[in-house]
Amino acid sequence: MHISHVIRGMEWLSSTGKHVLLYKAFGWTAPKWLHLPLITRDGKKKLSKRDKDAFVDYYEQELGALPSAVLNLLIRNGSGIRDFNTAHLYSLNEMIANFDEHCIGKRNLQLDQEALDRYGRMTFQMSDFETELLPAIVRLIKRDLPHVQVPEVDHLRKVVDFLKANEESFAFLSSLTKGDFQWLLTKPTSAERVLTVFDRETALEFLTYLRECESLDLDGLKRSAERHGWQYTKLLALIRVSLIDSTKGPPIKELVSFFGVEECRKRFRDLIDYIHSHSASSVMNK
Repeated sequence: MHISHVIRGMEWLSSTGKHVLLYKAFGWTAPKWLHLPLITRDGKKKLSKRDKDAFVDYYEQELGALPSAVLNLLIRNGSGIRDFNTAHLYSLNEMIANFDEHCIGKRNLQLDQEALDRYGRMTFQMSDFETELLPAIVRLIKRDLPHVQVPEVDHLRKVVDFLKANEESFAFLSSLTKGDFQWLLTKPTSAERVLTVFDRETALEFLTYLRECESLDLDGLKRSAERHGWQYTKLLALIRVSLIDSTKGPPIKELVSFFGVEECRKRFRDLIDYIHSHSASSVMNK
Protein backbone atom coordinates (compact mmCIF):
# COMPACT_ATOMS: atom_id res chain seq x y z
CA MET A 1 0.00 0.00 0.00
CA HIS A 2 3.12 2.22 0.16
CA ILE A 3 2.03 3.87 3.42
CA SER A 4 5.10 4.54 5.54
CA HIS A 5 3.51 6.37 8.51
CA VAL A 6 0.10 6.73 10.06
CA ILE A 7 -0.18 9.89 12.14
CA ARG A 8 -3.34 10.24 14.18
CA GLY A 9 -4.76 11.32 17.51
CA MET A 10 -3.87 9.72 20.83
CA GLU A 11 -7.41 8.31 21.21
CA TRP A 12 -6.52 5.69 18.55
CA LEU A 13 -3.65 4.27 20.59
CA SER A 14 -5.81 1.56 22.16
CA SER A 15 -6.85 0.31 18.71
CA THR A 16 -3.32 0.02 17.35
CA GLY A 17 -2.92 -3.61 18.41
CA LYS A 18 -5.94 -4.65 16.33
CA HIS A 19 -4.67 -2.71 13.33
CA VAL A 20 -1.24 -4.40 13.55
CA LEU A 21 -2.96 -7.80 13.55
CA LEU A 22 -5.04 -6.84 10.50
CA TYR A 23 -1.91 -5.90 8.59
CA LYS A 24 -0.33 -9.25 9.52
CA ALA A 25 -3.47 -11.13 8.48
CA PHE A 26 -3.39 -9.56 5.02
CA GLY A 27 0.35 -10.02 4.69
CA TRP A 28 0.97 -6.31 4.46
CA THR A 29 3.99 -4.42 5.75
CA ALA A 30 2.72 -2.39 8.68
CA PRO A 31 3.40 1.37 8.67
CA LYS A 32 4.93 3.23 11.57
CA TRP A 33 2.25 4.42 13.98
CA LEU A 34 2.56 7.91 15.48
CA HIS A 35 0.03 9.28 17.94
CA LEU A 36 -0.34 13.01 18.52
CA PRO A 37 -1.56 14.71 21.71
CA LEU A 38 -5.21 15.70 21.62
CA ILE A 39 -6.39 19.29 21.35
CA THR A 40 -8.63 20.13 24.31
CA ARG A 41 -10.56 23.11 25.57
CA ASP A 42 -9.89 22.65 29.29
CA GLY A 43 -7.04 20.15 29.35
CA LYS A 44 -9.45 17.19 29.61
CA LYS A 45 -12.22 17.19 27.02
CA LYS A 46 -11.08 17.04 23.40
CA LEU A 47 -12.57 19.36 20.81
CA SER A 48 -15.52 18.00 18.88
CA LYS A 49 -17.18 18.87 15.58
CA ARG A 50 -19.68 20.94 17.57
CA ASP A 51 -16.90 23.34 18.66
CA LYS A 52 -16.44 26.19 16.18
CA ASP A 53 -12.76 26.55 17.07
CA ALA A 54 -12.14 22.96 15.99
CA PHE A 55 -12.25 24.14 12.37
CA VAL A 56 -9.68 26.10 10.39
CA ASP A 57 -12.40 28.31 8.88
CA TYR A 58 -13.13 29.78 12.34
CA TYR A 59 -9.59 31.11 12.67
CA GLU A 60 -9.33 32.37 9.11
CA GLN A 61 -12.83 33.75 8.50
CA GLU A 62 -14.15 34.76 11.92
CA LEU A 63 -10.94 35.77 13.70
CA GLY A 64 -8.97 36.84 10.67
CA ALA A 65 -5.94 34.98 12.02
CA LEU A 66 -3.02 34.53 9.67
CA PRO A 67 -2.03 30.90 8.91
CA SER A 68 1.36 31.09 10.63
CA ALA A 69 -0.26 32.16 13.90
CA VAL A 70 -2.55 29.11 13.93
CA LEU A 71 0.25 26.72 12.98
CA ASN A 72 2.48 28.03 15.76
CA LEU A 73 -0.39 27.67 18.24
CA LEU A 74 -0.75 24.01 17.30
CA ILE A 75 2.93 23.02 17.48
CA ARG A 76 3.73 24.58 20.85
CA ASN A 77 3.02 21.45 22.92
CA GLY A 78 4.99 18.33 22.08
CA SER A 79 4.30 18.31 18.35
CA GLY A 80 7.71 17.02 17.42
CA ILE A 81 9.77 20.19 16.99
CA ARG A 82 13.35 19.85 18.17
CA ASP A 83 14.47 22.39 20.81
CA PHE A 84 11.11 24.13 20.59
CA ASN A 85 11.18 27.78 21.63
CA THR A 86 7.82 29.34 22.57
CA ALA A 87 9.20 32.85 21.94
CA HIS A 88 10.09 32.04 18.34
CA LEU A 89 7.69 32.26 15.39
CA TYR A 90 8.38 29.21 13.22
CA SER A 91 7.94 29.33 9.47
CA LEU A 92 6.49 26.27 7.75
CA ASN A 93 9.94 25.41 6.38
CA GLU A 94 11.40 25.58 9.89
CA MET A 95 8.68 23.28 11.19
CA ILE A 96 9.51 20.74 8.49
CA ALA A 97 13.27 21.01 9.00
CA ASN A 98 13.03 20.66 12.80
CA PHE A 99 10.42 17.92 12.98
CA ASP A 100 11.50 14.83 14.87
CA GLU A 101 8.99 12.10 15.58
CA HIS A 102 10.87 11.23 18.76
CA CYS A 103 10.03 14.66 20.16
CA ILE A 104 6.28 14.13 19.98
CA GLY A 105 4.89 14.51 23.48
CA LYS A 106 2.01 12.82 25.24
CA ARG A 107 0.49 15.73 27.16
CA ASN A 108 -2.73 17.06 25.63
CA LEU A 109 -2.69 20.51 24.06
CA GLN A 110 -5.06 23.02 25.67
CA LEU A 111 -6.31 25.86 23.50
CA ASP A 112 -4.86 29.09 24.85
CA GLN A 113 -6.27 32.41 23.64
CA GLU A 114 -3.33 34.32 25.09
CA ALA A 115 -0.90 32.18 23.10
CA LEU A 116 -2.95 32.69 19.94
CA ASP A 117 -2.99 36.46 20.55
CA ARG A 118 0.79 36.44 20.99
CA TYR A 119 1.40 34.46 17.82
CA GLY A 120 -1.12 36.66 16.02
CA ARG A 121 0.83 39.79 16.95
CA MET A 122 4.14 38.23 15.97
CA THR A 123 2.80 36.95 12.65
CA PHE A 124 1.27 40.30 11.69
CA GLN A 125 4.50 42.16 12.44
CA MET A 126 6.57 39.74 10.37
CA SER A 127 4.18 39.15 7.44
CA ASP A 128 4.93 40.53 4.00
CA PHE A 129 2.47 43.17 2.83
CA GLU A 130 2.28 42.27 -0.86
CA THR A 131 2.10 38.48 -0.66
CA GLU A 132 0.36 37.84 2.67
CA LEU A 133 -1.42 40.83 4.17
CA LEU A 134 -2.81 42.59 1.10
CA PRO A 135 -4.73 39.60 -0.34
CA ALA A 136 -6.14 38.69 3.09
CA ILE A 137 -7.26 42.27 3.87
CA VAL A 138 -8.92 42.74 0.47
CA ARG A 139 -10.76 39.44 0.89
CA LEU A 140 -12.08 40.49 4.32
CA ILE A 141 -13.18 43.93 3.08
CA LYS A 142 -15.17 42.40 0.23
CA ARG A 143 -16.83 39.94 2.60
CA ASP A 144 -17.45 42.07 5.71
CA LEU A 145 -17.81 45.57 4.24
CA PRO A 146 -19.59 45.11 0.91
CA HIS A 147 -20.78 48.74 0.99
CA VAL A 148 -17.18 50.02 1.22
CA GLN A 149 -15.08 50.45 -1.90
CA VAL A 150 -11.80 48.59 -1.54
CA PRO A 151 -9.16 51.29 -0.91
CA GLU A 152 -6.15 51.78 -3.13
CA VAL A 153 -3.12 49.61 -2.43
CA ASP A 154 -1.16 52.62 -1.21
CA HIS A 155 -3.82 53.35 1.41
CA LEU A 156 -3.86 49.74 2.60
CA ARG A 157 -0.07 49.81 2.84
CA LYS A 158 -0.39 52.97 4.93
CA VAL A 159 -2.91 51.18 7.19
CA VAL A 160 -0.54 48.25 7.73
CA ASP A 161 2.43 50.53 8.37
CA PHE A 162 0.37 52.50 10.91
CA LEU A 163 -0.68 49.35 12.77
CA LYS A 164 2.82 47.90 12.84
CA ALA A 165 4.26 51.16 14.17
CA ASN A 166 1.56 52.17 16.65
CA GLU A 167 -0.57 49.19 17.66
CA GLU A 168 1.52 46.50 19.34
CA SER A 169 -1.60 44.58 20.41
CA PHE A 170 -2.96 44.17 16.87
CA ALA A 171 -3.25 40.44 16.21
CA PHE A 172 -6.17 39.58 13.90
CA LEU A 173 -7.15 41.12 10.55
CA SER A 174 -10.85 40.90 11.41
CA SER A 175 -10.29 43.89 13.72
CA LEU A 176 -10.07 45.96 10.53
CA THR A 177 -13.51 45.00 9.26
CA LYS A 178 -15.47 44.03 12.38
CA GLY A 179 -13.56 45.49 15.31
CA ASP A 180 -11.88 48.52 16.83
CA PHE A 181 -9.84 49.42 13.74
CA GLN A 182 -12.65 49.63 11.20
CA TRP A 183 -12.13 53.41 11.14
CA LEU A 184 -8.96 52.84 9.12
CA LEU A 185 -11.12 51.70 6.20
CA THR A 186 -14.30 53.76 6.64
CA LYS A 187 -15.34 57.32 7.42
CA PRO A 188 -18.28 58.91 9.28
CA THR A 189 -21.40 59.12 7.12
CA SER A 190 -23.80 60.89 9.50
CA ALA A 191 -23.91 63.30 12.46
CA GLU A 192 -25.65 60.79 14.71
CA ARG A 193 -22.62 59.94 16.83
CA VAL A 194 -21.37 63.49 17.32
CA LEU A 195 -24.83 64.74 18.27
CA THR A 196 -25.13 62.11 20.99
CA VAL A 197 -21.94 63.46 22.57
CA PHE A 198 -22.18 67.22 21.86
CA ASP A 199 -25.00 69.69 21.52
CA ARG A 200 -25.50 71.06 18.01
CA GLU A 201 -24.26 74.59 18.70
CA THR A 202 -21.03 73.47 20.38
CA ALA A 203 -20.29 70.96 17.63
CA LEU A 204 -20.81 73.53 14.88
CA GLU A 205 -18.72 76.13 16.71
CA PHE A 206 -15.78 73.73 17.08
CA LEU A 207 -16.08 72.34 13.55
CA THR A 208 -16.33 75.75 11.93
CA TYR A 209 -13.03 76.66 13.56
CA LEU A 210 -11.38 73.31 12.80
CA ARG A 211 -12.22 73.28 9.09
CA GLU A 212 -10.10 76.41 8.62
CA CYS A 213 -7.08 75.22 10.62
CA GLU A 214 -3.85 75.02 8.65
CA SER A 215 -2.29 72.95 11.41
CA LEU A 216 -3.72 70.57 14.01
CA ASP A 217 -0.75 70.31 16.36
CA LEU A 218 -1.78 69.86 19.99
CA ASP A 219 -0.04 72.96 21.33
CA GLY A 220 -1.83 75.13 18.79
CA LEU A 221 -5.17 73.52 19.58
CA LYS A 222 -4.63 74.06 23.29
CA ARG A 223 -3.84 77.75 22.77
CA SER A 224 -6.91 78.17 20.58
CA ALA A 225 -9.11 76.48 23.19
CA GLU A 226 -7.81 78.86 25.87
CA ARG A 227 -8.30 81.87 23.59
CA HIS A 228 -11.91 80.95 22.81
CA GLY A 229 -12.73 79.78 26.32
CA TRP A 230 -13.30 76.21 25.17
CA GLN A 231 -12.66 73.07 27.18
CA TYR A 232 -9.54 71.57 25.59
CA THR A 233 -10.41 67.94 26.29
CA LYS A 234 -13.85 68.47 24.79
CA LEU A 235 -12.29 69.88 21.63
CA LEU A 236 -10.04 66.84 21.30
CA ALA A 237 -13.01 64.52 21.87
CA LEU A 238 -14.91 66.19 19.04
CA ILE A 239 -11.91 65.86 16.73
CA ARG A 240 -11.76 62.12 17.43
CA VAL A 241 -15.49 61.59 16.83
CA SER A 242 -15.31 63.69 13.65
CA LEU A 243 -12.42 61.67 12.25
CA ILE A 244 -13.30 58.10 13.24
CA ASP A 245 -16.92 58.25 14.49
CA SER A 246 -15.92 56.96 17.92
CA THR A 247 -15.12 58.41 21.33
CA LYS A 248 -12.32 55.86 21.75
CA GLY A 249 -9.25 55.37 19.62
CA PRO A 250 -5.62 56.32 19.11
CA PRO A 251 -4.21 59.64 20.35
CA ILE A 252 -5.22 62.69 18.29
CA LYS A 253 -1.61 63.19 17.20
CA GLU A 254 -1.56 59.72 15.62
CA LEU A 255 -4.91 60.25 13.91
CA VAL A 256 -3.83 63.57 12.39
CA SER A 257 -0.56 62.02 11.27
CA PHE A 258 -2.39 59.11 9.63
CA PHE A 259 -5.09 61.09 7.81
CA GLY A 260 -3.14 64.28 7.12
CA VAL A 261 -4.47 67.79 7.75
CA GLU A 262 -6.31 68.09 4.41
CA GLU A 263 -8.29 64.87 4.94
CA CYS A 264 -9.06 65.95 8.52
CA ARG A 265 -10.40 69.30 7.30
CA LYS A 266 -12.50 67.53 4.67
CA ARG A 267 -14.04 65.33 7.36
CA PHE A 268 -14.79 68.39 9.49
CA ARG A 269 -16.54 70.03 6.51
CA ASP A 270 -18.49 66.85 5.77
CA LEU A 271 -19.64 66.62 9.38
CA ILE A 272 -20.90 70.21 9.31
CA ASP A 273 -23.04 69.26 6.30
CA TYR A 274 -24.26 66.13 8.09
CA ILE A 275 -25.30 68.21 11.12
CA HIS A 276 -27.25 70.65 8.95
CA SER A 277 -28.90 67.74 7.11
CA HIS A 278 -29.75 66.08 10.41
CA SER A 279 -31.32 69.29 11.72
CA ALA A 280 -33.37 69.79 8.56
CA SER A 281 -34.57 66.20 8.71
CA SER A 282 -35.56 66.59 12.36
CA VAL A 283 -37.63 69.70 11.56
CA MET A 284 -39.41 67.97 8.69
CA ASN A 285 -40.31 65.00 10.89
CA LYS A 286 -41.97 67.16 13.54
